[in-house]
Amino acid sequence: MEISSSTAAQASPHTASLTSELAKVLGRIGRGLRYHTRAEREALDLTHSEAELLRLVDRAPGIRVQDAAVELGVASNSVSTLVKQLNRAGLVERATDPLDGRAVCLRLTPLAREWVTQVGNAREQAIQRALLELDAEQRETLEAAVPAMKRLAKALANKSSWPQ
Repeated sequence: MEISSSTAAQASPHTASLTSELAKVLGRIGRGLRYHTRAEREALDLTHSEAELLRLVDRAPGIRVQDAAVELGVASNSVSTLVKQLNRAGLVERATDPLDGRAVCLRLTPLAREWVTQVGNAREQAIQRALLELDAEQRETLEAAVPAMKRLAKALANKSSWPQ
């Protein structure tokens, strides 16, 4: 599903407006969630990238470094550097992949699992407090939009379909 410049040019003014508004709103949501989880990140002295890798390893225990790099959209040497730092901090364990002795699989330590739970709880609590500020109709609208937002997230994660 390659998007050419002619396809982008054919986008309706409504689509362009939606694109712009979503970019702004999703950016603000991301910043808000980072703000509300900052205390948890700072408790372990983690960077945003390290925290993102821990959350990924929590969702996919045993993930290989190369696969983590693809999932995060960064170079594998960047993930390797993060893994070294997190391993030294006692947050990530490295093990040889049983299917390929050259590859390394990642797992969280108990401390990291506890931290990921705390961050997840903080994120959910922040969202819950924000949802309580909305009226019932607005919450229903958001609930109805969740499937489309999941598809949008999947499309954003699928970099192979993007033009180079």
